[in-house]
Amino acid sequence: MNSSFAFAAPVRGTRANWLVACIVAALALASGAPAITSAAATPVRSVIVEAANIGAAQAAVARVGGHVDDALEVVNAVAAHIDEAGIRQLMDDASLRVTPDIALHATGNVFNSVGTKAVMTVDSQMSALNVGANWSLNTGQGVGVALIDTGVNPTADLRGDRLVRGPDLSGERDGVDRFGHGTFMAGLIAGDGTASANGTRHTGVAPGATVVSVKVAGKDGSTSLSKLIMGIGWVITHEDDYDIGVLNLSFGADVNLPYLFNPLSAAVEAAWASGVTVVTSSGNEGAGTVTSPGDDPWVVTVGSTDSTSATSTANDTLASFSGRERFAGYSKPDVVAPGVSTVSLRAANSTVDLANPSARVGDTYFRGSGTSMSTALVSGAAAVVLADHPSATPDDVKGALIDGGISIKGSTAPAVSVSGADSATPRADWWQRFPIAFGGLGRGFVGMPWTASRWTASRWTASRWTASRWTASRWTASRWTDGDWSDAAWTASRWTASRWTDASWNASDWG
Repeated sequence: MNSSFAFAAPVRGTRANWLVACIVAALALASGAPAITSAAATPVRSVIVEAANIGAAQAAVARVGGHVDDALEVVNAVAAHIDEAGIRQLMDDASLRVTPDIALHATGNVFNSVGTKAVMTVDSQMSALNVGANWSLNTGQGVGVALIDTGVNPTADLRGDRLVRGPDLSGERDGVDRFGHGTFMAGLIAGDGTASANGTRHTGVAPGATVVSVKVAGKDGSTSLSKLIMGIGWVITHEDDYDIGVLNLSFGADVNLPYLFNPLSAAVEAAWASGVTVVTSSGNEGAGTVTSPGDDPWVVTVGSTDSTSATSTANDTLASFSGRERFAGYSKPDVVAPGVSTVSLRAANSTVDLANPSARVGDTYFRGSGTSMSTALVSGAAAVVLADHPSATPDDVKGALIDGGISIKGSTAPAVSVSGADSATPRADWWQRFPIAFGGLGRGFVGMPWTASRWTASRWTASRWTASRWTASRWTASRWTDGDWSDAAWTASRWTASRWTDASWNASDWG
């Protein structure tokens, strides 16, 4: 986990016309919806414009006659609609960066009934995670897990104040899960099994934790890259209000840019730097692929195992659909967890519920497969670690999950063991050293630099995991300095039509 590497970065200064043309063509292909056309019949594209600060980004958009839709403080950017001529002008400004605001759509069927299971007192997914003898329905208490997804419906398993409704950025403005994905993830994270208490009890990994729901997608499951970034920014701003220690991102976008140039990577790294452990999926396209932001080296990226074939976890195997890829200096996923035929909460009459009646388990629960499910389970595991070791940093949590895991057939990443992570021995190697997306996150997060004031004594005390500190170093400003834009060429191959295709939240993304 001490690896370091760097990608070639974009040229500062005037770009060649052929490169700008290539980028504009890519932007045209990146929008999931038809381009808006102005009165002059000029196509208007959805883009994200970054600058030194929000004011500069807004001014840049206004200067070319564009329309600002939303402010994205976490990456000092705005989401905007701009015509192609305006995009060309902004692309020629060395102080700005313009990327497509990719439209994402949930179109796949990822919920199913796979095989059969023997009647057990707990789900096989919980047995496979080795939660340990000290696990109880209070496990995870005091930790908030932010869930950026399709909303969460209130159920008996998330009763009381363990479900907090954050903002609804989907346009539906009610926080209700009409698609059916977010409720399922919430159950895997923190459901307490109340509705199944008289039979096979279906619980989440951290049933004492609080789920903080940030809704970014509505009934059809669609959203955009900018809304995801807005959601992450909200979590960072409100982490202390709701004791948020974990951020669950059960999705994957085919952004196809190196993480250093990806605004989504910048946003998740900002959350990581602010003390939130980010857990995300590796995607469902199998070997040779990992979706964004799972390709970012800092975060905890999760793949899937098949733990349903036998009662012994020794026979668990890597799921064939689980995304996995080796990058320069690191590989993904970091850990794996059950992802085949998992059982969690049903969002009755939602899109996926109506489309998959055979996936229902009684009246309250549902069955589904994919790395999204594995991600939610690992978010629960991270919440357990933080509940027991409240001063642990995100690096500490990631290191514990990896070191406390067990070998699994066909996987280079270990399978998460909750009890193993909880008792892992701290190592200095848990301190990660990777280049930072966009040359340092100091220009982000509501215009504030990453100063020592973010890491106050009250938040990161010397008492980590009992009496000893986990790592020898903290997140100082000096750590967030490398990776600035260099003079290395940013070739057109990074912006070809094949690399900026329309991304969709299909089976590979909402799985």
